[in-house]
Amino acid sequence: MKAIQIDGEGWQEGRGYRKRRLLSAAELRQDGALVQVVVVPPGSHIPPHRHRASVEVYVVTRGACELVVNGAQREMRPGDVLLMEPGDVHELTNHGDEPFELLVFKTNAGEGDVVWGT
Repeated sequence: MKAIQIDGEGWQEGRGYRKRRLLSAAELRQDGALVQVVVVPPGSHIPPHRHRASVEVYVVTRGACELVVNGAQREMRPGDVLLMEPGDVHELTNHGDEPFELLVFKTNAGEGDVVWGT
């Protein structure tokens, strides 16, 4: 067993968000798999992007956020679970006054997988 604190060390800054890898491919014993927590601060925006090969599962844990996927808009709230397929163009905007937090489970993750602005 391994216990992990979400609020631990090792945060990385991204475009409109910060993230922390919780479990690596080695720990999950599966190439290309990972689990991370992503936080979008109030007023922040993650620009449109897609993944070449990654499948992402989002589990919303805190706050609310606007998600646009392939032009369709949706409000995400705690308890929502969403599946992002490779090629889905998505962006997130936190219009609220509290941080938006989600767990992201990825498969097929790898270098050069993210394509911004498409």
